[in-house]
Amino acid sequence: MKNHIITFFILLTAISSIIAKPSENKLKHSFMVLISQKQSEPEKVEEALSKLIDGGETTVRFMICYFDREYPPIRDAIEQVIIIIGKEALEPLTEVLAHPNETESSFAAYLLGEIGSKSSGVPLILAAQSQSSKLRYSALGALGNCADINALPVLIDALDDDLPSIRRQAAISLGEIGSNRAVESLIPLFSDSNVFVRYSASYAIANIGDNSVIDILMRRFESDSIDIIEKSHIIETIGMFASEESLPLLFDLLEDPSYLNRGFACQALGYYRGNYKVANALKQSQTDASGFVRMMAGKSLANIGNR
Repeated sequence: MKNHIITFFILLTAISSIIAKPSENKLKHSFMVLISQKQSEPEKVEEALSKLIDGGETTVRFMICYFDREYPPIRDAIEQVIIIIGKEALEPLTEVLAHPNETESSFAAYLLGEIGSKSSGVPLILAAQSQSSKLRYSALGALGNCADINALPVLIDALDDDLPSIRRQAAISLGEIGSNRAVESLIPLFSDSNVFVRYSASYAIANIGDNSVIDILMRRFESDSIDIIEKSHIIETIGMFASEESLPLLFDLLEDPSYLNRGFACQALGYYRGNYKVANALKQSQTDASGFVRMMAGKSLANIGNR
């Protein structure tokens, strides 16, 4: 009798497990409804979304079959569901990082970044060293969202990559992690051949937000070895901090013999909002002999709300 009872409970557990897991056909139906996103049927779309989320890891593994599809509505639907599922999606997504199909693996890396769990750091660090530039790009971006300090070495190494898109993504992620250990490695990107890489380095350093960085930038600015492009980005980056301590330097640059330095100083002052001294200095620069300086002064005045 006891054996019969045990057998009955085993069968009951197995049946309950089967019932609890949504079938692939039901998942597919809900997925197709979500992809359609029909405005005339918002309740059906909401119900489909709820069913997919309830499926948890089962839903994630079902959706992985569609990772190689780059049709935007499919990607948007997958992203919407998996981000809400969150931690339950980490294991299956990590497995996809090893797929030979770079469309699948790079999308998995992107989604891990959107979830933003530090537990994804190690597999993403490995993926960021892949031979596939597509996977490398996605993994580097994801590491910034995961804010894993252990990713600093691989991100700093990526600043020397041959591809501008990789250098730019690495710079952005370093800014998101926010460690001043990256500053010395980011500064050389101010003279990068790619304008988007240069600006990404500027914004990354500004995002790090440590005022001690300004001293590093100033030492670099005073070096005789830098070119005008790097100098311009240093000036603008100093302005991005909007620090009162930097104003004397920027005001002095408005009187610099180089019209380029005067113009870039005007650009830097455009980050100081609500400061009447800055507004007055920019208004004076609108009478500068250089058209470039006058243009930059006008743009910065518009940025801070003064004309």
